[in-house]
Amino acid sequence: MINYQELKKIGLSDKEAKIYLTSLSRGPETAPNLAKISNIVRPTAYVIIDSLIKKGLMSSYDQDKKTLQRNDIEEKEREIEKLIPELKEIANIKGEKPKVRVFEGKEGLKAVIESILNSKTKEIYSFIPLDRMFELFPEKEHSELMTKRRISKKIESKILYTNKKGPVGDESDPKKLRDAVYIPENQFPFRCGIDIYDKNIAMYTYKGKIIGVIIENEDMAETMRSIFKMAWQKYKK
Repeated sequence: MINYQELKKIGLSDKEAKIYLTSLSRGPETAPNLAKISNIVRPTAYVIIDSLIKKGLMSSYDQDKKTLQRNDIEEKEREIEKLIPELKEIANIKGEKPKVRVFEGKEGLKAVIESILNSKTKEIYSFIPLDRMFELFPEKEHSELMTKRRISKKIESKILYTNKKGPVGDESDPKKLRDAVYIPENQFPFRCGIDIYDKNIAMYTYKGKIIGVIIENEDMAETMRSIFKMAWQKYKK
C-alpha cells in the first residue's frame, strides 16, 4: 500500500499526501469535506487542493504555480509511473473513470446551469421537483437564468416534473422549445433535480445543504436518458 513517504518522493508535502490519499480512498468529495476528514483547516486545504490540481493529481480549476526544472519533472514522471498501479488499486478504478465535479450553494447550482448552457447539447432531459426548484430559484429568476438563454441557444427541453400544487397550465410550449409531463408526487416523489445532456448527468439538491454535481460519462448518461424515455412513454398522453 502506498504511503506518505512514497508520495513525498514525487514532491508532495505531508499535507498534500494526506489530502490526496483521503480523496483517493473516499472518491469525489467537496473541498470542505476533504479538509474536515483530513483534519486540516479549510484555508490550508484549499491551497493544498489547488497544488494537487496543478500537479495533475486531482481535477478542478487550475492555478499558476512555480515551474520546475526539466530534469526534476522527468524524474517525478518516472516515480509517478511506478506508483500508478497502487494509486489505481486505492481508487478502485476499473475502465474509464467518470469525471465528477461538485458545486456548493446556490451560486454552485448557477455554475452547473452555465456548464449546461455552454455545452454543445441540443436537447435536455430533466426530472424536476418544480415546487422545490422554485423555492430556491423563483420562477422569474429561473426564467432569466435558464429558460430564456436556453431558447436563445435553440436547446429543446423535455421535462418530467412533480409539483405539490398539481400540473401547471403551460406544460408544453413550442415557442419555448419545451415539452413537459406532470408526475403525481405521491407516486414518485422527486427529491432532487436531474438534467441529462450530451454525455453528462447534472444533479441538484434544493433544500438543506445545496449541492450540484456533474457526472461526465457517456454510458451513465445514455442509461439515464433511457430511463427518462421509459417514464416519458408511460406518462406522456
